[in-house]
Parts: sequence; C-alpha cells; structure tokens
Amino acid sequence: METVSLLDFLHNAKDLYALEYSGFSNNLVNILELINVDEQFTRKIDLGVIYYAPITLDQFTIIDGLNRIVSLSLLLHAVCECYKKTSERNDKAIRTIRSKYLLTNGRSKLRLAAADQDLYDKIINGERLSGREKESKMFMLLHRFWTQIKENELQAAYIFKMLQRIYVISAEIDNVPPRDLYYSLHKTSKDLNQIALITDYLKDIGIVNEWNTLVKSFNTVSDLKLFFRDFFITKFKLSHFDENKLYENFINYFETMMQYMPEDALIEQILHSAKLYKDLLNVNISNENIKRALIQIKMHGGEDTYAYLLNIYADYLDGNISETTFLEILSTIDEYLKNRLKTPSNVGFNELIQYLNAFVTCK
Repeated sequence: METVSLLDFLHNAKDLYALEYSGFSNNLVNILELINVDEQFTRKIDLGVIYYAPITLDQFTIIDGLNRIVSLSLLLHAVCECYKKTSERNDKAIRTIRSKYLLTNGRSKLRLAAADQDLYDKIINGERLSGREKESKMFMLLHRFWTQIKENELQAAYIFKMLQRIYVISAEIDNVPPRDLYYSLHKTSKDLNQIALITDYLKDIGIVNEWNTLVKSFNTVSDLKLFFRDFFITKFKLSHFDENKLYENFINYFETMMQYMPEDALIEQILHSAKLYKDLLNVNISNENIKRALIQIKMHGGEDTYAYLLNIYADYLDGNISETTFLEILSTIDEYLKNRLKTPSNVGFNELIQYLNAFVTCK
C-alpha cells in the first residue's frame, strides 16, 4: 500500500479499466465541497483506499475507488469548460490538463462499462446530451461543479492547489480474484449489481451465452429476481430469501450442483425452470381450467405462493400428479388467499404447504 495524491494517481496511469459489474453513479463525490472546508490548506484530505490490479506498468483495473476517480475527472473537465476560450494561456493549460489527466492518445483515459463509457465520452468530448442523459448522476455532478466554480469565482490555480492535498491509499492486488474482493467490499450495498456479478462468474466458466438468453427472456430485472427468489426458496427450503444475497446463493447452488452434473446441463435445467416460472407469472397456460385458476390466484395476491406453484406445476407437467389433483391444489390455495384478504390470520402459507403436500401424497 502507498499513500499518493489522487491527482498523481490519475496522471500516472495510461488506462484505468472498470470492472463490468462495478457501479459508481450513486456514489460520486463532490470534491469541491470536501476541499472548500479547508480553505487554508492546513490538512490532507484522506479519500480512503483505492484497490487496483495491474495489467501493465501503467494500465490498471480499478477494483474499488472508481467513484472517486470519475468524480475527480469530472471536476477537471469542469475546470476546462469554465475557462475555455478565455485566454491563450488558459487554452494551453486546458490542453495540458486534458492530455495529462483525461485522455490517452486522444481517447478517454477511463475505460468504463459500455453504457457508462458512452455517456462519459460524450461529456469529456463536449458532445450534445439528450434530456435523459442530463438527468444522469455524472452530468448532474459536472453541472454542480460548473455552478460552484462560477458562483465562487474559483480560479483554476486555486483548485489545483487544493487538489494536491487530496490523498488516497493505493493498494495493488495480485493474489485475490477481483470479483471476490469487489463482492466482499460491496456485498451490503443495495446498489450492488448482482446480475452483472453472476454474468461475470458464468463468463469465466464459458456459459455466459446461455445465461444471457435467460436474462433477456424476462421482461424486467424485477421479474428475473422474482424467479430466483422463488427458485432458491424451493432449492434451499427457505422461508425468506434475501435479495441482496442473490449472487452468493447462486454461486453456492451452482458450485454444489456442478459436483453432480456438467455446467451446461445445469444451466439448461435453470432455463427450463425459468420458462415454467414465466408461464406461471404471465399465465401463459394452454389448459383453460388451469389458466382460470391461476388468474384467480394472481388476482387474490398470491405472489408468495409462486415458489410452491413452480414445484407443483413441474410435477403436473412431468405427469407426477393429475390435472384433477393440480386443480384441487390451486382451488385450495385460492380459498386460502381469499380468506387471508378478508380476515388475516396466523396461519401462514408454509403451514398450508404441509397440508397440500400431505394431500398430494394421499393422491
């Protein structure tokens, strides 16, 4: 570990790559507010640890700390924008700032995830932004920097003098998998992109195409998360599923099951379950009697019954239970839901499941 100026860290790197699953937009830092607190420059400002993995001597993958680096680059760009075309001296200084801190061989020094990169490049290159792009966290912070520089009449030399007092601890990582470290640092964050983490994990295994097919088959990420919630409730026999542990549960399940079947067969099995779940969720059922029964369950707030329905629907399709038995189960569930809506009781759905399982066994 080494204590360095954040400005120097940015300057000394030729390329800084973001992890595909990393996010920063909700954690950008208003650096001007931090440094304005200490106008007399009496102390260093510590912005914590930046973890990185070296690619070459001057190319690094940022594992943690991207938010601070992006924030600094936006401030530097704001300085350039505020003072462009004001004097020949300032124009020369702007070219120096851009070449030292923002660009490498004419392109952005920061190499972000695809969607973020497009917006960042448009900002750094001064391209016109759409109304939606102007609502992004990146542009909003940039606009705030513009406003603060103009309203407080901050000179570029003054800003750079303050920036020299901002330090980070740079920590090079060479013996820890980046994804494992990133997850351990961010696993309590609600902004953690669990789906992107799983995508990266399956990319390493070589079955990311199948996974992408599964993800795209759902209309929304919310529906995809609902599927995994109910899928893992049945697999782990959980009474409650913590959505913030989706990645962790997926890895545990996948690596356990790979001891018994090849990974391509396993992902196909998950794809099959996902299709059944979507059919239940969208009531895409050809049998009219079953379709009507599922619509009633949906109308009566049966979201918490879908984990059980996923299992029992699979049993019906596999011929393990008859249509008559399946319809009786659906009718019993609907009656329970209607009564629950009228007079909430202490009887939980898990207790009903015990009765339904006994009913199925008798059949």
